[in-house]
Amino acid sequence: MKYKRYEFSLQYPKPLAKNELKDLINVARSGLFSRYASDYTKKLEIDLARYYEKKHAVTCTSGTAALHGCLTALNFPVGSEIITTSVSDIGVVLPIIYENLMPVFADIDPETYNLDPVSVESKITPKTKAIIAVHLAGSPADLTAFQKLCKKHNLVLLEDFSQAHGAIWHGKKVGSVGLMSYGSFQQSKQITCGEGGVIVTNDPKLAYRALIGVDKGWQRAKSLEERFYEFLAPNLRFNAVQAAILKPQLKRLDALIEKKRKLARLVYKAMKPISMYVKTQKILDNCTSSYYSFPMYVTGGEKMRDRLLKLLNDKYNLRAAYGYANPVPLYQCVTALMDPVKYGTGFKYSNRKYPKGLCPNAEALLKKSFLIPFNENYTEKEMKDIVDRVVTAVREIT
Repeated sequence: MKYKRYEFSLQYPKPLAKNELKDLINVARSGLFSRYASDYTKKLEIDLARYYEKKHAVTCTSGTAALHGCLTALNFPVGSEIITTSVSDIGVVLPIIYENLMPVFADIDPETYNLDPVSVESKITPKTKAIIAVHLAGSPADLTAFQKLCKKHNLVLLEDFSQAHGAIWHGKKVGSVGLMSYGSFQQSKQITCGEGGVIVTNDPKLAYRALIGVDKGWQRAKSLEERFYEFLAPNLRFNAVQAAILKPQLKRLDALIEKKRKLARLVYKAMKPISMYVKTQKILDNCTSSYYSFPMYVTGGEKMRDRLLKLLNDKYNLRAAYGYANPVPLYQCVTALMDPVKYGTGFKYSNRKYPKGLCPNAEALLKKSFLIPFNENYTEKEMKDIVDRVVTAVREIT
């Protein structure tokens, strides 16, 4: 039997519709493309702040840049510890290192894929300053527990909603809870301008520091005669072209996510016959995922996962892949952590060890997790076809 090929290419959002091109055409015709030459970026930031239920939004070049901006704004002492997840994009680690802070990796809950609050608390020391709660694959992290930990230990809660635009935690948008929160508009995200990021906060002082923290530390709000570079910072500015591409997409974001939720319900139902062999990501009570992706894991371990992936790809013409881009935890794939001597001995983190076995749940999950194509652009019939192939393949190997 010849099967229709399903790839991950449909992970990308649909192109702009004709009625969404107005802003982009206006910017193109104006010749004013930079952030400060046009008002489009500021208009977008107003919309983003409203959407994420915060008072201020600062755009920048990526989600990684957004974390840079958060840490620059918070201005923690050199050598402070930041607790983060062991399973996510490397962008949740690199800014910590660049800011001369120490990444501390906590383990994950093997069912939710998100940070385990018990592991997080075990990592807290007098040097700890913040917890970064990443909402992986669109599923809200346990913000209830992290709020309590931050209050108990006087820590800052940061949210990473790069994969969770529009996800709901206890009736609130994820991103609305942390002192500062940030996200990405990279190509595969629910809304995108190719590359981009945003920082949101209710604190005007932090918003100001974040704004100049992604703009060379340059005090643009002051008169030209009074301006100076307040602190060392890179140029990570967003521009009007990106804003004009992104702004109209925000209006359709909730409808897009609702389509994904409808498809997710279909997947859950279709997967029931193999539920003893394949598990799906657990969504916490009173939370609603935005389903950036649909991660699964096998109950039989790495060999079963690899056999299943080979069968899906080779026989059933279905592009299935590892559950995350890195098949190992973050602390095992950052050269600056594995071999810090290459980067000199001046960094405070350079003597910290990140051995194998540091986060056993993360290491185990990454050996048995996988992804299948999942996107709002699929019809219900196509999504059912994809899941039926998974069910058939699982039955074949069990």
